[in-house]
Amino acid sequence: MEAELEDVAAEVRALAETVDHDPATLVRLEERLGEIHRLLRRYGDDEAAVIAHGERAAAEAERLRGLEDERARRAAEDARLLLEVAGAAAALSIGRLATAIELGAAVSAVLLELGFPADAFEVGLGRRPAARDDPAVEVDGDAVAFDASGIDTVVYRFRPNPGEPARPLARIASGGELSRVALAIKQVLAGADRTPTLVFDEVDTGIGGRGADPVGRSLWTLAREHQVLCVTHLPQIAAYADAHFRIAKRERGGRTVTEVVRLGRGEREAELAQMIGGEAGGEAARLSARELLDRAEAWAAGRAADVPA
Repeated sequence: MEAELEDVAAEVRALAETVDHDPATLVRLEERLGEIHRLLRRYGDDEAAVIAHGERAAAEAERLRGLEDERARRAAEDARLLLEVAGAAAALSIGRLATAIELGAAVSAVLLELGFPADAFEVGLGRRPAARDDPAVEVDGDAVAFDASGIDTVVYRFRPNPGEPARPLARIASGGELSRVALAIKQVLAGADRTPTLVFDEVDTGIGGRGADPVGRSLWTLAREHQVLCVTHLPQIAAYADAHFRIAKRERGGRTVTEVVRLGRGEREAELAQMIGGEAGGEAARLSARELLDRAEAWAAGRAADVPA
């Protein structure tokens, strides 16, 4: 702008003597002076202000051109990263498929010991088609949604009765079945799962004495790797406990309180006898309770050498 003003001043001086004889030059000069005055009115009170505005505008234009370049660079980087995500997600999906088959077979084997039919458990993998606003990658020609866990949706399926199709575990399993499936999964994953304490409430729901013994053994095995708390009403399960607590409600000072007492060997026999035959179980129930404890202790002693402490 400063150079333009100087040029106009020089031109004015050069044409000062001839301007009266050259109307076209006079019009051109007046137009340029008018433009300069317009710039002064719009962008500043003097030439320095107009020039400063021009410099700022030039810098902003350069910045905007840089933004376009940065946008293009980031778009290229996004495309590259999505290719990497697609490759990693596809590899993870293949690994999951193999692990899902292995896990389903291992959990089914434990569930078979817990009284369920063969192949009661399976792990299903699927992929969710990407919606319009979902982050997506192209895998095997399809646009699939992904998140931090990959592109797979994992569903546990359960078949509690033979001859029935496997259905999603959360929809078909009862509370007791869920507890036993959780027990089976935890037993299979005991070496990898570092959860310190596991709680099984009413794990015996829906099973009788015949199926209770395997559940007790499974809980004992799991307790070699974790602290296991189990609430049970079956003496066959309670007999496998490392520590047996009796929980009862008592009236104290006109209020109901819950009392928790750890039982010794003799007290365990008495408690198991009551679980077997009630308050009037008698000597027969006591002998059965002692037999349950003896059998559980003998089994545990035989397994202790093979199970990590």
